Amino acid sequence: MEDQSVQKKGCIKWRILVLLSTLLLLVYSNTFNASWHFDDFHNITRNAQLQIDNLYPETLYDVIIKNKSENRVLYRPVSNFSLALNWYFNKADVTGYHAVNIFIHIFTAFFLYLTVLTFFKTPNLKEAYRGSEHFIAILATILWAAHPIQTQAVTYIVQRMASMAGLFYILGIYFYMNARINCLQLKRLYLYFGAFIAFLLAVGSKENALMFPVSLFFVELIFFRNMGDPKTRKRFVWFGCILAAVLFVTGIALFMNNGFISQLQDGYAGRTFSLKERILTQPRIIIFYVSQIFYPIADRLSIAHDFELSKGLFRPWTTLPAIMLILCTISMAFWKIKKYPLGSFAVLFFFLNHVIESSIIPLELVFEHRNYIPSLFIFVPIAAAFKWGIDYYYALRKTTMAMIISIFAVILVISLGLGTFVRNTVWATEKTLWEDALKKAPGTARPYQNLAVDYYAKIKDWDKVEELCEQAMNLFSNTSNKAERLSLVNIAAAYAKRDENYKKVTKLYEKALLLDPDNSRNRYRLAVALIRAGESDKAMKHLSQLISNHPENSKYLTTKALILIQKNKPEIAFKYLSRAIKKTPDDPTTTISLGKAKSMLGKHEAAEHFFNRIRERSSHKAGTLLLQIENSVKADNVKDAEKYAEKLILKTNPEIIRKMLKKANEPGLVWPVSTELIAPVIADVLKEKSMKIADLPNTDEKKAKN
Repeated sequence: MEDQSVQKKGCIKWRILVLLSTLLLLVYSNTFNASWHFDDFHNITRNAQLQIDNLYPETLYDVIIKNKSENRVLYRPVSNFSLALNWYFNKADVTGYHAVNIFIHIFTAFFLYLTVLTFFKTPNLKEAYRGSEHFIAILATILWAAHPIQTQAVTYIVQRMASMAGLFYILGIYFYMNARINCLQLKRLYLYFGAFIAFLLAVGSKENALMFPVSLFFVELIFFRNMGDPKTRKRFVWFGCILAAVLFVTGIALFMNNGFISQLQDGYAGRTFSLKERILTQPRIIIFYVSQIFYPIADRLSIAHDFELSKGLFRPWTTLPAIMLILCTISMAFWKIKKYPLGSFAVLFFFLNHVIESSIIPLELVFEHRNYIPSLFIFVPIAAAFKWGIDYYYALRKTTMAMIISIFAVILVISLGLGTFVRNTVWATEKTLWEDALKKAPGTARPYQNLAVDYYAKIKDWDKVEELCEQAMNLFSNTSNKAERLSLVNIAAAYAKRDENYKKVTKLYEKALLLDPDNSRNRYRLAVALIRAGESDKAMKHLSQLISNHPENSKYLTTKALILIQKNKPEIAFKYLSRAIKKTPDDPTTTISLGKAKSMLGKHEAAEHFFNRIRERSSHKAGTLLLQIENSVKADNVKDAEKYAEKLILKTNPEIIRKMLKKANEPGLVWPVSTELIAPVIADVLKEKSMKIADLPNTDEKKAKN
């Protein structure tokens, strides 16, 4: 009988996994082709460190441990490792990434179901919900998993960091609770060890999982201890005080650590809000999150939100009521632990797991994916209330009312699923996402700028880029001067692409640099604009400053070397290029520049080596052939010069070759070539080919006579 019971339970669990998989695959079925968005670009598509092309141990070690560009341990090694594996198998194809994200969500939901079931095996709930366990567990899980607020953690690819942290977090709680109810000592040790590993993996996915030990404290307090016993209550009060003291001392230690203080100060120095304003604003934001969970209509969900900062307890007036409401809710949760354990745990767990991202750390103010872990258990007491209502009215033989409650539960599930499906349509493209955000947060600069850069710039509608960035110029941004600075940079890029008016472009970059003098990216953009405007001496000063601050940056070294090549200083250029090639041995621009420097120094064979090394896998094929023709002529190797000229003619038409020769000696990031040396060789090859074509009719006549 016991074996049959175990088999039956196992069968139910597999059916639940299939049910959850089917439901969530349906709900997220329109996301498999949703495009890259926002932080996806610099975290994945432009992050060379994660773009692995093999699975060798040293490569995987670099992904998990080393940060090649900044020489430090990776911020979130576990989630980054999973993204690197996705890149290996899928490259920039989004489908594989979305598939992994959805399956992470499915397994998180499944372990949430198993964990809620385990609640009802604990000493404090063993008898309270007998016969209702599966109903409560599955309804609570579906309400959480199908909820539209989770789309930002599931559909937004890079927020795999949040969903992976959620998966390992719930897995850790599940292992811990099973260890507590298991009688076999060895199995308990394995389960405790599993909980510890899950905790490490959760933190390695995202740092907000650091609250896991405190969550286990609440699990122990609410589900395993008899708080009606004065001794137990006293013991746990002391334990809670010790835990609070440890957390307090840890916090003080962090504050006394100059590194932490300086990082905190630096973080707020770059923000448009202070530490005090953030702390005062977050209670209102958390209340807003709660309202989104219980009233998740499409108009209230967005990747960007207009949120007024709290300047004081009554500015706006809702600040103090929000603080008081949260404090009262937490106090009530503690007070009612014994009577309403499920409700108390859901409330305490929700607020506890907002502590990391909703406290003193100078993060962005509002993001919906921050609710992924905190909301895990929020629907458990609601599901229990549904079950209680159904049973209550059935017991009174009021089956109509019981049926109404049941139907309402089904409608709620369907509504949430449809809401998620509809919300996911917004994530389809950059255009749909940022147009939606612009409607919902018209006072925030980000939607305007992202719509301009991530959509209109890509379709080369430079007038629209300028229009949107002008609108964003004076709007709210979480980062100091960011709205104005980004607008100036984006308008400069639009001018460069549309009019090639580099004099105007340099002025815009100079204004942006005044707002943020330490911004290396903008300083480099200014240097490039100055080069294209023909002011290479000014560009050299900026590049020298960049190299002084970043002596191993190959891009800065190579750009300065290009200017030196244009100034006919190949010896000095070679020194910079030798440093650059050590950092990026496969970079086409650096390699070709080395070949040009060698050619100018009269080392034609060495130059040929560099040109051949890169030509076939470079986007600069035609430009490299021009350099090879020039190098061969200088080396008195007419045969090779003609060979390269013939290859160039096969790849490119004469009109484009003429434009390339003209542009090669104009201001810009180009390799100068001698038109006097190259043009005659190309002309001779073209003439020879023309003569062969002209002789074709005569050849055909001779063949016909024979």
